[in-house]
Order: sequence, then C-alpha cells, then structure tokens
Amino acid sequence: MTKYRIMTFDGGGTLGALSLQLLNRLVQQNPKLIRNTHVFAGNSIGSFTALALASGRSPKEIFQYFKEKILPAFSVSRPGGPVFNQQLPYSGFINAVRTFFPSDLRLKNLKKRIVVPAFQLYSPELNRWTPVLFHNFPGSPYLDEKASDVILRSSGAPANQRAYQNYVDGYVVAANPSTASISFAVGKAKVPLDQIAVLSIGTGEAPTRLKRDTHGWGMVSADNIRPENLKDLPPNWGVLLDRSPNEPLLPFLSIVGSGSGYYETMVSSNLLGNRFFRLNPRIPNLSYTDPSVVPTAIEIANKTNLQPAVQFLGKNWG
Repeated sequence: MTKYRIMTFDGGGTLGALSLQLLNRLVQQNPKLIRNTHVFAGNSIGSFTALALASGRSPKEIFQYFKEKILPAFSVSRPGGPVFNQQLPYSGFINAVRTFFPSDLRLKNLKKRIVVPAFQLYSPELNRWTPVLFHNFPGSPYLDEKASDVILRSSGAPANQRAYQNYVDGYVVAANPSTASISFAVGKAKVPLDQIAVLSIGTGEAPTRLKRDTHGWGMVSADNIRPENLKDLPPNWGVLLDRSPNEPLLPFLSIVGSGSGYYETMVSSNLLGNRFFRLNPRIPNLSYTDPSVVPTAIEIANKTNLQPAVQFLGKNWG
C-alpha cells in the first residue's frame, strides 16, 4: 500500500505554464492531491512550483503569479542571444521570485518536504565544483537557506542566464528530480521502496533529434568565430545554426538536459514500477524563453488526456 507520495516538476522556463496547467486540471479531478503529497521536488522553474506548493500556496495562485510576474522576466532578449551573451535580463526573474516568497521564509519553515537540484561552481569544503541537492529532511545542512535563494540557484541556465550565488541550473544535475526524491524518501524518511509513489510532471516532450552525420564535430569546429562571421560557422556541438525545426540550437546543452530527463524517468520507473507515473505530453519544439509560446503550451495541457494520471492518483493518492 502506498504511504509516501512524491510530486516532481521538471525545468523548462516558459514551458512551466504547461506543467502548471496540468497540475491545476489534476487538482480539479482530485482536490486532495496537494494535501496528500509528502514531498515536492523541482528543478529550475519547477523548483518555483515545488517550493510554492510546499509553502502552502495553491496551484491556482501559483499559476496566476507565474503568468503575471514570472513570464515578463523572459520577455526581453539581449544582443547575441544564447550564443555570445545572456539571453535574458535575469534581474526581472530574481525580483519576481523574491517578491512571491517572504524574505524570511527558509527551508525549515516549509510545510512539506522538498528536494531541489542545483550545481555549485565552487565548493570551499570540497575544493571543486559539485552537484547539490537542497532539501529540508531532518538533519539537512540547508534548513536555514532562504526559499527564494534555493529557487534562484536552481534556475540559472548556462547560456541563458547568469549564475546565482555561484550556482547554475539544476538541469545539469537532474532535469527530472524524481530519482533524487526517491533516494531521499528511502534514505532520509526511511520509507520502504514498495510504499513510495511518484507523480512526475514534465514541461513537454519535444521531438528533438540529430539525424545528421556528426563525425568530426567539436564544440566550435571553426577557427574564426567572431559574431559577425556566425553565418560561416560549420555544424558543431556548441551551437547549430543551420538546424532544422527539430534540431537543437545548443546541441551539447540540450543533450545534458534532455538526456538526464529521460534517464531519470527510466531509473525511477525501474525502481517503482506502476507506482511511478510520468505526465509529459508531446509538444512541438517550443522556446523555453519566449512567452509567446505559453498559449500553445496551455492549449496542449488542456487537450491532454488525464484519465491515466487520474486513475494512477486514485490508486496511490486516495
């Protein structure tokens, strides 16, 4: 019998709208969904959702704030885009997150357990960089960390945003934090594996692929990479300018994020079997940084068949 319930949220920038709309639809079907969840986990924009839920905010309130205050932070691009400069003026996102969460709200004050991955660029204790899993389970060294700081540390996507307090986006560790959450349930909460259930909500599965011959590719694959000569840059792992609609602009970074997300789903499913459910509808290639994609993302969420998820929750969430 399921006794310990975990809900996780992927990163995905503006596509957080898709996961939030899916969540709101699920809550309409199962009003006890949030109350009966023991752990909320999230990466990047998913960490905003996870910590907001863990602090007692409703899915409807979170989504409204996301649309009114978070999305505008994604609306202005800087020259050079994601290749030679920051794509986003990160200050707007920082202000929006800090405004939503009280300045004195710390992980120890949250009403639910949380797990949030990030990557620390330099750890004085280890004398190297290291992945970090922020959490508020008993004995956590992060209990006094501010909720807003943890979210921002998990959300500084390399090539799109600057690092925050020497941390970058958790997607370089775990784009989908389900496996990490399971490990904390077993290792910290001492819950047997056969009593754990996980609902993993993604931000859409796009048909990203590389079917072309990648022989000889490097991170740059050219001697002259001045911005004015970008049109002459040959295909490479760093940036792919002559891409088709289903090819990634930043192949290496996309592999890190998408690859780890698929991996986490595979491992979590192997650990829990039918007590793991992945809700991640197929989507066209949509921008993570362009707010104009949000209506499309919401439409996809509204058209997604939730019956399999509702049946899973009925068995495992009550």
